[in-house]
Amino acid sequence: MAGLGLTAMCEIATALIGVFQIAMPDSTLSPDDVSEVSTWLMIQSLIALLQIPIFIATVVFFLMWLYRAHSNLEHLRPVNLQFTPGWAVGWWFIPFANLVKPFQVVREVWWESDPKVDDGPTFLSASLHSAPTFMGVWWAFWIVSNVLSNISGRMFDPNDISTVVLSGYVFVATGIASAIAAGLAIYVVKDTTARQELRAVAVSQLDRFEPPPPPTF
Repeated sequence: MAGLGLTAMCEIATALIGVFQIAMPDSTLSPDDVSEVSTWLMIQSLIALLQIPIFIATVVFFLMWLYRAHSNLEHLRPVNLQFTPGWAVGWWFIPFANLVKPFQVVREVWWESDPKVDDGPTFLSASLHSAPTFMGVWWAFWIVSNVLSNISGRMFDPNDISTVVLSGYVFVATGIASAIAAGLAIYVVKDTTARQELRAVAVSQLDRFEPPPPPTF
């Protein structure tokens, strides 16, 4: 969550610098007597360099959390698991499939962590996973932020003054979408973790009062 919070702060800074790019595109630096570099694009470069270690650390810790959260489901009386802890991480690295499968994994972890433990028979409708609205919004902003990041990366050139205003609009949109995605991801982690903790208590209490198995001969 700390990594996601730092990511959101960097993205907000990116959006703010984008606003300055749009408002004051003529602000430049002259590192030598020949070339001119946009002040705002230079600052964007520094923010991007700062984001690299934060992004890597955040990805590592998020995937560690997701792996452990999915592993916990084995002990929480799951209803219908479609993924394994290994594939809960692996799907993030498979092109095109990573547009859908990781969301299904997180949705499964959230659904199977329901604090209400049903000790009765499970019908088909109860085994179909669904996601809360905030989770769908999170994933939508995550996809949009990745698309915008690819666009901004292709058009970003600190030495090209002509792209200052246009890239400023892209940076503003990217920063807002990425900051919202990071904030919602924090909520996803907090809510899922809290649900698992409550379900663990409910399962332990249920196991305590279960009758012993019948004797075998």
